[in-house]
Amino acid sequence: MFQVETEVVFNHQVGPSYYKIGLRAPEIVHSASPGQFVMVRVSSKLDPLLRRPFSIHRIAKKDSVSFEILYKVVGKGTEIMSSLRQGDGIDVMGPLGKGFSILPHPKDLPSQIIYLVSGGMGIAPLYALAESAVIDGRKKVAVFLGGKTKEDILCLDDLKRLGVEIHISTEDGSLGSKGVVTQLLEERLQIPSNPEVIYACGPIPMLKKVSLISQECHIPCQVSLEAYMACGVGACLGCVIKKRLDKGTETYVNVCKEGPVFDAHAVKFP
Repeated sequence: MFQVETEVVFNHQVGPSYYKIGLRAPEIVHSASPGQFVMVRVSSKLDPLLRRPFSIHRIAKKDSVSFEILYKVVGKGTEIMSSLRQGDGIDVMGPLGKGFSILPHPKDLPSQIIYLVSGGMGIAPLYALAESAVIDGRKKVAVFLGGKTKEDILCLDDLKRLGVEIHISTEDGSLGSKGVVTQLLEERLQIPSNPEVIYACGPIPMLKKVSLISQECHIPCQVSLEAYMACGVGACLGCVIKKRLDKGTETYVNVCKEGPVFDAHAVKFP
């Protein structure tokens, strides 16, 4: 983990209230993996005082110095963040947490497909995973994007450039199929494809449904959980969830330290 003063490379609006910022931080880039996050202090002033957690959206290995964050303006902190310009400095701590576990695949066997299920901003950590799998070249990727409206479907052009299989649903039917993204997942699973693992990030009800679907189909599933975090290192105990243990007992764990990625079948969803 590093605490560094990063430099803003770019900060672009990519949709209504949605932005993507690139930060120059070679120390973080060299040690980051898909699914991890950073804690950002958006201002040197006392308000807002606490750091904000953001998923690492993309790790730009080509230049080996910068990474990207996808974020939505929802309050004072992200409003300040959206006003940052190229060359500005921003205090970042990371990489933090445990990311996605990518199962090794023998080079002499055919490529296996992995499913990535995203609800709204859930694509934030999943894109880095999709890009990593494509670059690796030994895993095919199917991405399921869901949102309330077409404005909530993010990174579509980026995913098309990766050449992954894309499925889209919106609750109002403004883009793709009308309905929720878990319906698309169930429909796709009816077609024999033997996905190696399902990765998901999004609202808790969506993750709970994805977990149930994966259990019924006997498919491993990993979920990235979102939680309010004050410290990012497990000290404040502000982001605890219930987790099932092997012998049927339960315990509380910190999302920031033990996650944010968990075995979906071990999470005790509300």
